[in-house]
Amino acid sequence: MNYKYRILIFDEDPHDRGLLALALRNAEPALELLEASSALEIAQHVSRGPLDALIVDETDASFHEIARLAAELRRQTPLVVLWLFTASAELPSAQACMGLGVDGRTAKSSAGFLGLPRALLDRIVGMRTLRERHQTEVEAVFADSFGLPACLVGEGGILRLANPGLEALLGMPRYALLDLPLERLMSSLEEKAAWRDRFERSRTTVSGAVSLQTQEGRDISLAMTGRAVAVAQGEPPLWAVCFLEVGVPRDATGAGTAPTSPDPEGLLYAISHDLQAPLNSLASHARTLQGGKSIKDAEAREAVDEIGALADRMQRMLDGILQVATAGGGGDEREMTAMDEVLEDALNNLHSEIEQAGATLERQPLPSLRINRGQLTQVLQNLIANAIKFRGDRIPRVYVYAQDTPEALRLVVEDNGIGIEARDVERIFGMFQRLHTEREYPGLGVGLALCRRIIRAHGGELSVDSRPGRGSKFIMTFPASVWPLLRPANATSEGGKAE
Repeated sequence: MNYKYRILIFDEDPHDRGLLALALRNAEPALELLEASSALEIAQHVSRGPLDALIVDETDASFHEIARLAAELRRQTPLVVLWLFTASAELPSAQACMGLGVDGRTAKSSAGFLGLPRALLDRIVGMRTLRERHQTEVEAVFADSFGLPACLVGEGGILRLANPGLEALLGMPRYALLDLPLERLMSSLEEKAAWRDRFERSRTTVSGAVSLQTQEGRDISLAMTGRAVAVAQGEPPLWAVCFLEVGVPRDATGAGTAPTSPDPEGLLYAISHDLQAPLNSLASHARTLQGGKSIKDAEAREAVDEIGALADRMQRMLDGILQVATAGGGGDEREMTAMDEVLEDALNNLHSEIEQAGATLERQPLPSLRINRGQLTQVLQNLIANAIKFRGDRIPRVYVYAQDTPEALRLVVEDNGIGIEARDVERIFGMFQRLHTEREYPGLGVGLALCRRIIRAHGGELSVDSRPGRGSKFIMTFPASVWPLLRPANATSEGGKAE
């Protein structure tokens, strides 16, 4: 060890301080070990040079004062390791440690005195390596510069660093997140496999929708973006990853819960708005170059055309984000509406597509509901359009009907298309999630995310029952608990299809 690490032990008990210092020296003689029994002594040591680690006895009444001091230390040295040497494995609670950036904790026992030195030194060395090789990314993630939950992910998907925003989002202190595989936080096996494949194959950036599970067991829908950090040849990969909450979390019963971050829809809108100006400028320059005659080189002209195509695609993606961000509103615009009229609106909008594909549509009478007519028209239009698009070699046939029971009302759009594999039935509802290439089936992968958000905003849930090669049934389920908001108390069944 060439560098002499400075480690400060804060403990009111001089016997415990001395015993821990002895254990640390036995593990690594080349250490500068400091001891303190008050915040003032900590400040005096800090004034003489930066620290690499601060070990805190949580039984001291000034624990939170020391934690705040550690936060101030990190303004000077971002990766100061904060480690708790606890008399109890449960105190302070995980909730009390939230947002404090606690890198580790060890119970004060015989095993603790023996085990803490190696665990602490491994963490210090890892943090210093990150700081030396990737200072910009480390400081950005650690200081929460983006205002978003963020982390650094290393080889094997292991979390190397997590900022306070990610702690707050997941309800987990940092010591519970560090060294944890990122995929272990994901909600489904399909998502784990898909993201593992993306990180292994990509060399630049990855982005898309993901569901992470909080400490309380809630699933949170997020947009996740990862950027590959430049590493020297032969070094393990490293990713800077940030998250943006784009959906309302659902509890175990499927009911909506309050977002863990303030106004995620407003944040989405603001991001889209801020990106619109540079995107307009990029598209304008691309059109200027495409329309000019100064570019003679064929390869350069091809590159300009590709820039224009990418700008158009980015515009459609921004439009999709705005649609999803605003889809949950419209509560004041709901009125009692015949769903048969809503279906007519959707079919009129799709007249050309239906005629061109030779599609047939069967229907049964639908009930009247208190809805936002424009939003439900959009849902039916998207579902029917998908049934026509993903038809394979068959002439598309679409069947729209209702199933009314004492427990729930279900509106169903059934088709005879190509169907969906079981592993993909949840993935298709994510933002920008696509199961096919652009050449096979054009589109952005926004429509179903938008449909689900609209149905959830009306108190229901959108799901799919599908078999590959045998078609799909997209089911809008409204449980009896939301009926007072959707239909008159004396409403009766108006149609249905037996299963």
